[in-house]
Amino acid sequence: MRHRFFITSLIFCFALGIPSTQAQFLKKMQQKLQDKVDKKVDDTMNGNKDTKNTDGNNSTSAKLPHIEEVYSFTPGNTVIFSDNFSTETSGRMPKHWKSSGGGSINTVSDIPGKWLALAPKTTYRINNLLPMPGNFTVEFDIVTRSMAAKDIGAMLFGFGSDNSNREYVTDAYNENAITATQLHFWNKEVTNSSSATKINNPLSFPLNNYANGLLHVAIAVEGENMRVYINKSKLVDTRMFNKDTLKYFYISAPYSYDADAMVYFSNFVIAK
Repeated sequence: MRHRFFITSLIFCFALGIPSTQAQFLKKMQQKLQDKVDKKVDDTMNGNKDTKNTDGNNSTSAKLPHIEEVYSFTPGNTVIFSDNFSTETSGRMPKHWKSSGGGSINTVSDIPGKWLALAPKTTYRINNLLPMPGNFTVEFDIVTRSMAAKDIGAMLFGFGSDNSNREYVTDAYNENAITATQLHFWNKEVTNSSSATKINNPLSFPLNNYANGLLHVAIAVEGENMRVYINKSKLVDTRMFNKDTLKYFYISAPYSYDADAMVYFSNFVIAK
């Protein structure tokens, strides 16, 4: 109705000979209104659901888990092991890592450094019997590449009671795994589980936004307790280990990829 009013007003102004400056002002106002109307129509026709509802909130935006006012993760002061694959040969497995299947060092478009491409249905571990202290931190980056996030199968990382890498680790209850943080890209969920303490904690996380993105993972282990953060969102903070349990890091690629999707891993640091 307002749109029609401005058109009528503009015609009326010209008919009465109202000065051109005022007519131009009315014309600009009419154009702004027209632009808003056109955008709303386009959004409706294109199925754009990113419009706000009546309470002013985005009706479809996925909510992040709680982001602490003060980010409480502090990396350890002494680095025990780190690897960004900078000296590795492209196309080969990195020399400090072993896998249950395969893998190769690659570069990723628009992302600096070298990255380990995680082959489907494959688990990766550090290629030595590196003992973990009672308290330590782990940090690493994951880069995703796909047409849609749902093309990436579920992947996971965590700790096991030994460093054997004969089989693909699928959860916290097989192949001597203790904990598993599983990223479900298709249903926008992260699940933290522990076979030692029977924790099973699913949490909504907007993984649908990471068809092509970077996830920074930070883990703090303090005795029996573990905290896990992704991009500063805390996903778990509870007892995940039994007392004096040996802990060895692992990361498992998705069981499968669709439409040439791929996940890459790098910038790994363990510190105490």
